Amino acid sequence: MTTPISMSDVSSEWLSAVLGSDVTLLRSEPVGAGVGFLGQLSRVHISAAHLPETLIVKLPTTDPGGLMMGEMMGVWEREHRFYTEVASRITAMRIPQCFYSSANPYVLILEDMSPAQSGDQVLGPTAQQARDAVDAAARLHSSWFNTPEVHELTWMPDISDPMTAMVGEMFAVGWPIFLERYESTLPPRVLRWCEEFAPRITQWIGSYSAWPVTLCHGDYRLDNMFFGADGTFGLIDWQMAMRAPSTTDLVYFIGTNLPTDMRREMQDELIQRYVDGLVEGGVPSEWANVDKIVRGLTEGVLFYCTSFGASILTFDPANERGAALMDSLVRRAFSAADDLSAGHVFGFA
Repeated sequence: MTTPISMSDVSSEWLSAVLGSDVTLLRSEPVGAGVGFLGQLSRVHISAAHLPETLIVKLPTTDPGGLMMGEMMGVWEREHRFYTEVASRITAMRIPQCFYSSANPYVLILEDMSPAQSGDQVLGPTAQQARDAVDAAARLHSSWFNTPEVHELTWMPDISDPMTAMVGEMFAVGWPIFLERYESTLPPRVLRWCEEFAPRITQWIGSYSAWPVTLCHGDYRLDNMFFGADGTFGLIDWQMAMRAPSTTDLVYFIGTNLPTDMRREMQDELIQRYVDGLVEGGVPSEWANVDKIVRGLTEGVLFYCTSFGASILTFDPANERGAALMDSLVRRAFSAADDLSAGHVFGFA
């Protein structure tokens, strides 16, 4: 049976075939419009024996730019293999149960995490949500920190992945478009630093080659997080999962998820909380180190500023929620880079 391309193709017959049960599709509704750049999500309400009343169906994006980027980065196979090979081994947080997964063509049918509430990256987290997210990151990273198991996941990219270095190559094309949208509202010195940093990205990535790696989510942001009333923390969207230094997820969360005033108020607390969690999880003090984490945050936010300049090419401005999300990512990262004087770490004026 043909795999759906869009959510309108999802039918009772297809669900019955892949789930191995007699399924009646009652209705479906889009989930998180404008939240994910590389996927379509829909909540399907079904009637079937021995299955939940609602499930989440995930398909690739239909946006041509997103499709091109997803195929280049291998995200469809990556998430398929995560759910079929890794998810059951994660105890640091709640991962949705996978009822069906296919890599080619790509499709996932997952547990519906409701009534847990997803975060809102445009709005930003509550203080407790920020703490919960950092605590969960520390649990995940410490449990996989430099383990034999993480090194066996060779299908999962590490920081030497050519796609990471391509930020420097794509920057020259995307940067004029980025400036047209953002130049008048961002700190001039950070814009200047991005231009200086872009040609050095490959060299900078190489400076992290000696760092131990762990399992990182790769897209550690509020829209992918679920907060339960009972205090549980869940995480979805593992298309960007990678083997990387533990600071990777923390940089993205603190640098782009927290509104500027909250980041300024909570940054030190969250970093200390993260370091304490790593220590509790058995990470050596050489790597569970506040100074090292701050250095990683400082360098990392400038990388994200530069990568946003390159990735603007895949951005669909017609998607209002997506546009608001992109704006929040950009403005918070540039503010963080400015506050941390990130360019000075690299010797930029």
